[in-house]
Amino acid sequence: MTRAVRAGMVLVISALFVLVAACGSDDTPPDAKFAPRIEVFAPIDVAEVIVTDDGEPDYLLRIVSGLPNGCAKYENMHVNVGIGVITVSVMNTIPEDVRVACSEIYGSHDRTVELQGLETATDYEIIVNSDINLTFTTEAEPTEGMRSVQARILDFRLELTNSNPLTYDFIMNSGLESSCITRGDANQSRSGGRLFGDLIRINLTNLEDIDATVECTGEFTPYETRVTLPGHFVIDGEYEILLNFGNVYEFMGGSTVLRMKPPTS
Repeated sequence: MTRAVRAGMVLVISALFVLVAACGSDDTPPDAKFAPRIEVFAPIDVAEVIVTDDGEPDYLLRIVSGLPNGCAKYENMHVNVGIGVITVSVMNTIPEDVRVACSEIYGSHDRTVELQGLETATDYEIIVNSDINLTFTTEAEPTEGMRSVQARILDFRLELTNSNPLTYDFIMNSGLESSCITRGDANQSRSGGRLFGDLIRINLTNLEDIDATVECTGEFTPYETRVTLPGHFVIDGEYEILLNFGNVYEFMGGSTVLRMKPPTS
């Protein structure tokens, strides 16, 4: 065997070793479905405090957190109420390996929780994910006069009053539960956008005399309240109604069918 042939065989064998080594070290990133995951702070798109209008007001914290891509998943939300400070952490999970391929679809997660254990007539600061800061003050305990209480809604319906442009009325049947209660107001507001759709809040309240010396009779007086929903609606658009800070109802533009939306965990 000549020296040239032996040298050629050595080169071929060396190349085979290199090829085998390359095939044995698979550096392909894992599939997103099976990749190990880690917790990270979720981006916060909306943070707001909602105060109910009854005599002993409830303070609700609504957080809309972002899901930056198709791999991100909402994990949890923790609220810690301290002396004058409320800290909130909203967490997502994402694949630990940054090379995992994720679809570029932005999503969101909407959750509302009641802030419990608050002191009356106290200033509070809310810190969300060590970045977003909100402030609010709790009300003092009323001792006299009239107070606003949430009305008990017996039934309600959605009515399409105009098809072009789409215009809706929301009709609620309620009542006054004693002679010390008078009709209050139906307040509504609307928020929405690309991230979390259109949400209409409706809050129906009555006024109650809280003077302990006033004698009240227990006769129930029913009444009906009609409000025109604010803003613009489009055919097949998706909308939600949050009624008296309780259940959320969905409907499609052009339809009057209301469907209760399951609570968000």
